[in-house]
Amino acid sequence: MPRLDRIQAGIRRVLASRDKKKATRLPLTPAILERMRQHWVSGGDENWQLYWATSALCYFGFFRLGELLLPTEAPSRALIRWGDVTFNHGSQPTQLKIHLHVAKCDQFGEGTDVFIGKTGNTICPVDASLAYVAVRGASPGPFFRTRDLKPLLKPKFVSEVRKALSTLGLPACDYAGHSFRIGAATAAAAAGIEDSTIQLLGRWNSAAFLSYIRTPRQQLVSALALISRIG
Repeated sequence: MPRLDRIQAGIRRVLASRDKKKATRLPLTPAILERMRQHWVSGGDENWQLYWATSALCYFGFFRLGELLLPTEAPSRALIRWGDVTFNHGSQPTQLKIHLHVAKCDQFGEGTDVFIGKTGNTICPVDASLAYVAVRGASPGPFFRTRDLKPLLKPKFVSEVRKALSTLGLPACDYAGHSFRIGAATAAAAAGIEDSTIQLLGRWNSAAFLSYIRTPRQQLVSALALISRIG
């Protein structure tokens, strides 16, 4: 069955190539995030607060980048709008909430709320978001948008991240949108955070496992402060 052998060999090559691509995605670390922040602060780009807030939220929210940003400007129910991101405690918030209309773990299409707490240092996602909101303004439309009111798209953001990493002397091509999520999980494990808490923070789906867990929200958001001090 030579044809079947060729088909099977082709499948193996495709799978091997896919695995190799996944293996080259390096994790972002808190130390790299801080260097990226400093680069954007000093670089003078008018959208630097947007890029930094998106980075901090993606990392500490354990987000798949596609949960925050769309690939194109085509209308989508997944778009995060002004109002989907809210802060607690008025002018001095300690945490924020992002409502995802579409999420991989949301099997019933009800939406998912992700809570992110202050970390108490320079890479704090809450502080980054407040600084971005201060320049964005409280007007309707996409939450993540550039100064010219266009939505920040996933390809554009990845490009800006890679440009920053390249400037910092890092192998930019080895980082991708998923590097934020990989890095957050890696840092959480290094911080000694329990597997069950990491699974909840990352919203990795395991219905049988999660049905036995009752983790207070404050325990989840407090874990982020530990993550921010790794590496």
